Amino acid sequence: MKKGILLPVVFALLAAAVYMWLLNGEQKKIKDSKTTKMVLVADRDIKERDVIKREYLKRVAIPAAYIQKDAFIWNSESDFAKVDNAIARVQIPKGNQLSKYAITSLSPEAGLSSKIPVDMRGFIITVDSNVASMVKPDDNVDVLLTFEANMKSGARQKVTVTLLQNVKVLGVGSNLGQGLDAKAAAAMRNEEENASAYTDTSALSLALSTRDAQYLALAKEEGTLTVTLRSPGDLTRFMMDIATFEKLFQ
Repeated sequence: MKKGILLPVVFALLAAAVYMWLLNGEQKKIKDSKTTKMVLVADRDIKERDVIKREYLKRVAIPAAYIQKDAFIWNSESDFAKVDNAIARVQIPKGNQLSKYAITSLSPEAGLSSKIPVDMRGFIITVDSNVASMVKPDDNVDVLLTFEANMKSGARQKVTVTLLQNVKVLGVGSNLGQGLDAKAAAAMRNEEENASAYTDTSALSLALSTRDAQYLALAKEEGTLTVTLRSPGDLTRFMMDIATFEKLFQ
């Protein structure tokens, strides 16, 4: 074949190959545009560091060609568990697909502030490690204060008052209620056991109003704090007398 004829043939073959490649790409786009999947999408504006709840999300059918690479695909109800109580790394505007990059798991690295309700404060006290091991995040506790008071007789005597009632526990040590799997939970227990070798106390994080936070800060400087667990769902506020040794033996 002559050289003058060979070059046009080569160019024709290359052009045909490029055309087929483009055609296949367009066909794939058309196919993907017809194939839809259910994707988790923000149903409201989610602020940075918000704890993501189920009601913040909705399922939307989106063509495969327009699904983000790291988007959360919804196949069953159990898929909500992958994102429930996660923390938003960045702001997620309403209507945006929920991506794996945009969230992180609830953990000490995410910060305790993510769990603090609006208009409340996170107050951290130290308690005996054995006591802390019996308390879990989202439990409700009462806070008692034992201190020395001047009695009417003029003598000083130890008394105990119920200072706060029905206080929500945000976290115990590094456990913020993040729903760890067995492996992660075992690793956390091992870490806390190693830490307990140097101290016999543990941190208890409480959700308090600004007023209660002030009084608890004052109270812990005057005496010893004790926490008592409440039954789940018990919201009753009891009228409590001051406990004294005189009343104990009456």
